[in-house]
Amino acid sequence: VRVSQGWAGSQYGMMAIPRIGHEVIVSFLNGDPDQPIVTGRTYHASNKAPYTLPDNKTKTVLRSETHQGEGFNELSFEDQAAQEKIYLHAQKDYEALVLNDATSHIKHDSHLTVDNDRFSHIKNNQHLTVEGESREAVQGNRTLIINGSLHVKSGQVWVNEAGDEIHIKAGQKVVIEAGSEITVKAGGSFVKVDPAGVHLSGAGVNLNSGGSAGNGSGFSGDLPLLPGELELQKSPAPPQTISYQALLRSEEARMPAVKVCPLAGDA
Repeated sequence: VRVSQGWAGSQYGMMAIPRIGHEVIVSFLNGDPDQPIVTGRTYHASNKAPYTLPDNKTKTVLRSETHQGEGFNELSFEDQAAQEKIYLHAQKDYEALVLNDATSHIKHDSHLTVDNDRFSHIKNNQHLTVEGESREAVQGNRTLIINGSLHVKSGQVWVNEAGDEIHIKAGQKVVIEAGSEITVKAGGSFVKVDPAGVHLSGAGVNLNSGGSAGNGSGFSGDLPLLPGELELQKSPAPPQTISYQALLRSEEARMPAVKVCPLAGDA
């Protein structure tokens, strides 16, 4: 039995198939009982609306029901003044494919919570501008790998603090430059360089007396993982076109324009 849809074109439009237990309205083309068509659906005492009425009279809802399981997908609109909202609920996965640009403009706050992992892959450039503060807290390890150059500029103070070790290594040279003072301090000893000269202080100052330099831990970061690819929906093969003349002949004979199912006569 054919079902009236909100939009029906050649492999595009809307599709919502009635399920067992739905109450439908059936009409007959030209009054012919051999050509039934579902033209509407209604709620009743057993099949109630997704939200109670009249409490939610300002809601417009599109909600499905999980087949052979529990759950639902939903797209709903709240149109009550000062409470307007668009709500989207995905029972399992949510996928979006944009073939060109995507633009969002949020006039107030934006909140994002991911209960598990998050993966991002930007194949060209990324630009980020923060006009206020930027704060980041990482409970585990953080790895930053830059194949080009890294430039960091602080307008006032730049502080790096490690609980155990800081290791700086360069393939060619390391230059530390200050306008007025450089101090290297370890325990009770220090080396201080300022306009007055070079100052060394310690329990003992040893020059060319043997020993060896300390070693750092070295780099041991991990490469990031790439996000999973979106599985594209496959389009069905183009349908066979029914000519306008065939539709006219079918209307005159009050016969279906397509081949009747061979099982139509069986129960």
